[in-house]
Amino acid sequence: MKFFKELLLGYKNYWLGSKFLIEHKLLLYFIFPLILFIGVFLLGNYFQDIEANINSDLETGSEQIETVNLIIWVSLKMLFFDALYIIFTQFTLYIVVVLLSPILTILSQKIETLLTGNKYPFSFKNLIHDIKRGAVIALRNLVWYYIFVGIFLGIISLFDLSAKSFIIFAIPFIVGFYYYGFSFIDYVNERRRLNIQQSVYFVSKHKGLAIAIGSVYSILFLFYFYISNNKPDLVANFGLAQLWDALSWILLTLAALSPIVAISAATLSMHEIVDLQKK
Repeated sequence: MKFFKELLLGYKNYWLGSKFLIEHKLLLYFIFPLILFIGVFLLGNYFQDIEANINSDLETGSEQIETVNLIIWVSLKMLFFDALYIIFTQFTLYIVVVLLSPILTILSQKIETLLTGNKYPFSFKNLIHDIKRGAVIALRNLVWYYIFVGIFLGIISLFDLSAKSFIIFAIPFIVGFYYYGFSFIDYVNERRRLNIQQSVYFVSKHKGLAIAIGSVYSILFLFYFYISNNKPDLVANFGLAQLWDALSWILLTLAALSPIVAISAATLSMHEIVDLQKK
């Protein structure tokens, strides 16, 4: 019962958090993730183009490559830029959360001040500490997520299940909700002076809230990624190329803006759960 209650609380506060940002004239904060999100994807696509050009040059000029060292060098360049492409596309959600740490830290504090009157005098030292912690939490969650997914996929591969393909897709996806939500909730836990271990324990007791906060961010990105990667098939099957282009850009924009709404929803939700007015 508690799980579903907090799940609904998180989704409710996505709506209330959006209204809160508008009412308190905090829309300026949307500029930062929008620029960052687009920049990360442009970099990813740039690295993919470089890797494709290297591959093309390798195929057309293979006869001119006369030494083993040159073959190894070209292959390493391909692997390097392919890895950068994967990092800047597949890991975009975590990269954005890490790079937005300064903005999310400041915005979460501001929202709490507006909600409760709690004031946090500016301290460059404390800001750097909060940013480092936000980055550490996001990177920690990234590592644990992929450890879990690796173990899970290894175990599920041993079984012959009729719904295996759905399970392989759904379970890691839902686990991702939790870890994304954890990253947003921890900004509040840090101000509550919980250390990382205590924050891990707290979030584990409020899984419904973490999943709700993390799911909207993740789902918007997934829909964008699916459409952008399957656009030729979608157009071939349903037509309406311009519609898919427009929908892709709308989803990208919403996904880019969602971390700001997520930190607002997380702060509002935490105030309801623990009463932030009691420092």
